[in-house]
Amino acid sequence: MRGSDELKEILSGIFDSQIPNHGDYNLVFASAVPEPGTAGNPGPCYVLGYRWRPHELVIAPVDPAGPAAAGTPVAIDMTNLSHAVQLAGRHAAEPDPGTIEYEVGNSTGRIFRFEVAGEGVLPGSGSIEQVQDAEDFHQFMASLISMA
Repeated sequence: MRGSDELKEILSGIFDSQIPNHGDYNLVFASAVPEPGTAGNPGPCYVLGYRWRPHELVIAPVDPAGPAAAGTPVAIDMTNLSHAVQLAGRHAAEPDPGTIEYEVGNSTGRIFRFEVAGEGVLPGSGSIEQVQDAEDFHQFMASLISMA
């Protein structure tokens, strides 16, 4: 298992290699949340890049097995945001109070469901300590949701 700092470095490298102006974004790790009524593997994890001015969220899929990039990142801003909501609750038996689930969609129909926790778990690789980053991200999402 890798340590938190090593995983942060790897995930930052994945994001940086795909986003030209990567230095403009704060980064946080997110786990995919399965659609209601489905079971099994929820899918990829994400590196979320976000910035306050202008409000923008970049969702970069990550294959946790590598970890490695798992697809093309999607940028969501005020010109293509269809919706952003905080979901009702966690699917885990004992939720972490710092974990919040979200759903974000864009005008082309792409919908992402994910959760951000103070300690993100990258299956098979380890965990990422991101309490302060998660708190800042939750504030960002509250702002994005209010503007959606």
